Amino acid sequence: MAHIVDTAAVTVITFLLTFVWTTAVLTSWAAVFAVSAAVALMSAVTVVYIRRGSGKHCSCERFSLECALRPPSYLISLLRSASTARDLTFGDDHILTPDAVIFASAKLGTLGMSDLNSLAEKAERLSRKRVYFIARAVDRRAYRVMQYREIRLSPVKLRTVYRWLKKHDALPDLKRIKPKFSPAAFFEAAFRRSNLKNYLFSGFILVAVAFLTPLRIYYLIFGSISLIMALLTLTPLGKGPFGGENILNTLTATDADNTPQDTLPTDSA
Repeated sequence: MAHIVDTAAVTVITFLLTFVWTTAVLTSWAAVFAVSAAVALMSAVTVVYIRRGSGKHCSCERFSLECALRPPSYLISLLRSASTARDLTFGDDHILTPDAVIFASAKLGTLGMSDLNSLAEKAERLSRKRVYFIARAVDRRAYRVMQYREIRLSPVKLRTVYRWLKKHDALPDLKRIKPKFSPAAFFEAAFRRSNLKNYLFSGFILVAVAFLTPLRIYYLIFGSISLIMALLTLTPLGKGPFGGENILNTLTATDADNTPQDTLPTDSA
């Protein structure tokens, strides 16, 4: 979903920028629209091509998600397959070096204080004061743990691990996940009540600029669209969810549901 929105945003922005500047060079509106559409299409194709990558290697984002979804042993096994050092000890969630320990702690969310405290306790049991942990993101407040323990914590980003594995040709061959478009999620995000101020601001600015530029119709159209979106956020569409409340209705049993079911027939005497 995020990839679709980003690609659409890049396409629209490129079209608008090209449209605005070509009007100062070209006199034919047909030529202006043709050039703008061609540039926008090329930008969309370029974005899609770059994200797909080349060769058999998966993308960094796909790799990070896979490491977060799987247990730590998955990432440890990948590192082990590319390792050539002999003085290493591999565990289910860590790698012991002669003077440090590396933890595989990738997760979907952000590592907090309790997560770092748990890693510090494991490091103390392993007799290591130099600790590295592989993670996607860390809460800055979590580093307060170091004030109470005699260890040194250092994060290792999954992007760094991705590049190292790619350099040693040890990346997994992960299939690309085809993004799924959810109309309900799209409309809920578009008409969310919190978007009201953004739509109002952009709408007023576009309508005001329409009276100061020769491209009056262009600015009036997009300004009106923004103001209409602001109005829609004030309707029940802005409250959402779209159909999500129906599942709760299944928790209320009806009279028909409470009627006893027919029992199996028994042999009569």
